[in-house]
Amino acid sequence: MGTNEVQKQIKEIIASLGWSQKKFARVIYTELNDYDDEAEIIKFEERLKKDLTRSTIKVEKLEAYLSIVRRHPEFEKIDIILPNYKPTRFISSFIVEEMKRTSKLLDKNLGK
Repeated sequence: MGTNEVQKQIKEIIASLGWSQKKFARVIYTELNDYDDEAEIIKFEERLKKDLTRSTIKVEKLEAYLSIVRRHPEFEKIDIILPNYKPTRFISSFIVEEMKRTSKLLDKNLGK
């Protein structure tokens, strides 16, 4: 998935959880850091807010955020399944691209 798709997915998860972006940022910050420094948390909230809008943010960083939220106890209570594709040499690149295209089409038709 591309950056914009992952950003959209994160926003949908935040909404499903009933969290604000600040709450999401605090959950991520506390998972990534040993000590809770209120000033640093506020800075991180602003950085994360920008991470969810910039198209230049690395998708790996966003996927790390997704990985953290997947393990959160509140996420386990909601009815969302996140795709977790791992490429293999058994499926041709043509089939992979067609599967991506089909998935995007389904998302569009389902209103995601």
